[in-house]
Amino acid sequence: METIDGDIPRDALIARLAAIAGSAKAEERSDGLWITAPLLDVEAMACEMKGLGCRLLTVTGMARDDGETTIIYHYVRRRETINFKTVTRGGAIPSLAPTVRPASWGEREIHDFFAVDFIGHPNLVPLLRPAGLKDGFFRYPDPALITPDKQ
Repeated sequence: METIDGDIPRDALIARLAAIAGSAKAEERSDGLWITAPLLDVEAMACEMKGLGCRLLTVTGMARDDGETTIIYHYVRRRETINFKTVTRGGAIPSLAPTVRPASWGEREIHDFFAVDFIGHPNLVPLLRPAGLKDGFFRYPDPALITPDKQ
């Protein structure tokens, strides 16, 4: 049975990742493990990742045509990366910042760029957005321009 640096067997790690509420089976890629889970419970994910000794590297976001935002949480565990890809619901997602401090700046950046509401974030003031630019200035298409016939 293969182990990661001699501790938890790899198949046990993958099973624990899949058991997170709203998670899915991990896909092994050349750049690490990827879990695509649109209904991921991000707070449960953060708790499990902490229990596994993982460290949050960063959070990234990408605008979607439906007005939502893809959010990717990038973790590292020793020499392996673990990436969770999920989606905002109604333009919002729970914040990890209150319990995972490194999430704070990434969430603020995504809020600036894509107008995502990180529910429970302690300080969502603009981080990078220059004065005069509206929230979500990188969002394309502009959610206000989406009509039912364009979805």
